[in-house]
Amino acid sequence: MKRFIKTVTGKTVLFILCVISLAVLLLSALSAVFFVEEDFYVRNKEEIYEDIIDYRIDRDIYNVLCQAIDQKREETLTMKDQGNLVFQIKDEEYHLVAVSESAGKLNSFEGTDSYCVFYDKEGYITDVVKILYTPGDEVENGKIYHVDHTILNKPGITDFYSLSGTLLTIAYALRYGVYVIILISVLLGIVCFITLMNVSGRINDSDEIHPGPLNNIPFDLLCAVSFLAFALYCLFCGSVHWPTIVECLLIALGFLFAVNGLLGLCMSMACRIKQKTLWKKSFLRWILVRAFNLILWIFDFLHKIYRRILSFIRQIPLVWKTAVVFLGLTLVELIILVNSYSDFYTLFWLLKNFILFMLVIWIALSLRKLQTGGKSLAMGDLSYHIDTRGMLPDLREHGEDLNSIAKGMAIAVEDRLKSERMKTELITNVSHDIKTPLTSIINYADLISKEKSTTKKVKEYADVLLRQSERLKRLLEDLVEASKAATGNLEVDLMPCDAGTLVSQVSGEYEDRLKQASLSLIVNQPEEEIMIMADSRRMWRIFDNLMNNICKYAQPDTRVYLSLEKIDQEAVFTFRNTSRDPLNISEEELMERFTRGDASRHTEGNGLGLSIARSLAQLQKGSLKLSIDGDLFKAILSFPVLK
Repeated sequence: MKRFIKTVTGKTVLFILCVISLAVLLLSALSAVFFVEEDFYVRNKEEIYEDIIDYRIDRDIYNVLCQAIDQKREETLTMKDQGNLVFQIKDEEYHLVAVSESAGKLNSFEGTDSYCVFYDKEGYITDVVKILYTPGDEVENGKIYHVDHTILNKPGITDFYSLSGTLLTIAYALRYGVYVIILISVLLGIVCFITLMNVSGRINDSDEIHPGPLNNIPFDLLCAVSFLAFALYCLFCGSVHWPTIVECLLIALGFLFAVNGLLGLCMSMACRIKQKTLWKKSFLRWILVRAFNLILWIFDFLHKIYRRILSFIRQIPLVWKTAVVFLGLTLVELIILVNSYSDFYTLFWLLKNFILFMLVIWIALSLRKLQTGGKSLAMGDLSYHIDTRGMLPDLREHGEDLNSIAKGMAIAVEDRLKSERMKTELITNVSHDIKTPLTSIINYADLISKEKSTTKKVKEYADVLLRQSERLKRLLEDLVEASKAATGNLEVDLMPCDAGTLVSQVSGEYEDRLKQASLSLIVNQPEEEIMIMADSRRMWRIFDNLMNNICKYAQPDTRVYLSLEKIDQEAVFTFRNTSRDPLNISEEELMERFTRGDASRHTEGNGLGLSIARSLAQLQKGSLKLSIDGDLFKAILSFPVLK
């Protein structure tokens, strides 16, 4: 059973049962209301039947009166029966005017009614009104007719009267059973509806939800369209007073479509709830999200405007801001005083505010001096002295504090520079003292290596001694140069240089060495000439240090890139290579002295190359930056271009 109701056939059966139960419930509820209003539980069937067909008799008699009455007619008119309605028409004097075909077979009639027929000046009927007639009554512009009528139950003739009688018989018999039908339809509808909602979107035993075609439409938009269609249906039903058979069919079909649409909406809602997309994919949520984003954008726009206005106000000098604000407040107060006080108070007010204005300007000028002094100290001008003469005591104290800070910072900088100079002198002197015996060691090691000896070990030891002595000599030279470059004691002779020529020289000098390291050099430089101010000797040292690092630390059998570009009025040299060892170190740490890219320290080097290169670049108004991305190492050397 569970598998059956999850199939299309099972769902269709549940859907039809829901529609039938709802239709029966609605019909039964309307019937119960009708039974109560028409007093089915108090009156007998005949009384109710007379009330039901009374309005139909009036309408049929109105039609036959309009057809039968003719002022010039002298003989009695024989007319067809109105279905099961048999009648005869008499005038005010009870002379027979018209009679239906079956009226002659009757000895008596069930009812008699009087009608007043009104005429216009030309003798045409304008209206027919049912009245309570009393002999002797006269009506202006009208004539009175008496109609005898009877309802027969003719075999083979089905009209309103016979159909009403049949339906009334059934309804009267079900006047108590209708409540049982209501209860059964409610229970059946609830069970079928809950079951249908439970199996909506499910197929067989699968837990996966299979939404229908309506799920692609936002649910709230679907509800709005359905509500609009239902409203049009209600308007159509409200416009029908005496429904014809076609209108009854349209109303029934509309009700069927309305019920089907309601159940379809419920099934779609059940699927969306199971998928948790009822609100997520709704049109209202889309509108709210867009509205919220629009509000955020408006607030962000207003915030930017506020920040720009605030930034503009901040750029106005302090003295001008103080003056403008004070004068604005003064103007407002002046207007109030002129309209409220006498000339004496106005003169007093002007004198008071003039004195106050001068005082505020005096304070503002003092604050301006303090602001200028603080900005100069922030920019590194430690020689700037704030003039505190004429300031208020508190402002003067603040100015003296700033001057004291400048003096303290100047002393600290001087001590730092003195310490750097002493360190440089110490390194220079010690290096010079070491160079003399080191030179002797190198010379004698060279002589020993050139001497003929029967022992191979002697020559091998001499070569090692010579190689390590040369390495120690280079270390001393790099150390002295790094110290001088860091303290600015290195002489730099700047002159115009062609950056492209420097790149070509470097690529030519290092072509063989790169091949020995199994590296391929790729050079990219523009055809146009790029001139910079530099010391060619110091520039060569920078390039030499960078290319040495590439030869030592680059991954063999890879490509090395050297490029020159002109970017924003700067000549940019870029060195790229793939590192042989993992670079688990930051760019700043690599720039520090005695820091090397290989943690094992199995290559020759002292860790001063990059530090010296950066110092030499800075001495020439340039910069050196490093970039590490995984194993990709990039050195970026920038110098201003000559205009």
